[in-house]
Parts: sequence; C-alpha cells; structure tokens
Amino acid sequence: MGKLRLYILMGLFTLHTISFDQLLKLPVLVAHYIEHRAQDGNLTVMQFLSMHYLSKDDNDNDQDRDNQLPFKKVNSATVHQIFTPLAKITNLKVQAVINEDIQYPEPDEDRLPNPATSDLFRPPRV
Repeated sequence: MGKLRLYILMGLFTLHTISFDQLLKLPVLVAHYIEHRAQDGNLTVMQFLSMHYLSKDDNDNDQDRDNQLPFKKVNSATVHQIFTPLAKITNLKVQAVINEDIQYPEPDEDRLPNPATSDLFRPPRV
C-alpha cells in the first residue's frame, strides 16, 4: 500500500509541473516520427528524439512541423499554481465615525521630533 501511495504522489507531482496542452501534442510527435521513419527506415526513436530535442535539426526543412512537437515551445501562461490559504480570511466592515464636536489641537512645530536627532548617525553638535 505504501508503494501505491508513492506512485500516486509522484504522478501527481509530475502532472502538476507540466502543462496539459503539451501532453495533447503527443499524437503529433508519433505522426512526425512515422514521417521520418518513412524517409529513413533505420531511424530509431532515440535518434529521432535526439535529432529534434538535443541537437539542431537543420537538415530536413520542416521547421513548421518541428515547432508543433510537444515541449518545443512551452507557454508559461498555462502553468497554474494551486494553494490553500493557511488562515481564514475575515472581512470586517469599517464604519467611519464623524464627530464635529471634537476640537483637535493644531500641531506645534517646536514639539515635533527632529529626524536628524533621533537617527543613529547624527550630525555633530555645535
């Protein structure tokens, strides 16, 4: 039972990191391999994958078809991240209390703190 859980988790992690639209292009990969196999009967799957993914494929003049293969162009906008918030979010309604009877004093410029004197590196005192 432990191995089954491990395989399920590995499958979920793998599927989470790849985009599904690339997996839908797998039939194109098979069809393109069949096309190359018709041209060269000795071509193996590993040679085909190496030719299209590990090295430059300049010799067969089918760049449009090659760009349709999976994982040639990955669209990063299709990758989705799923998360669960750790805390419950509560929306609070804030009501403004306006009381015009309260008179607030004007700030006194002499009593405001001077940022230069409360700083760690102060100017020299005269």
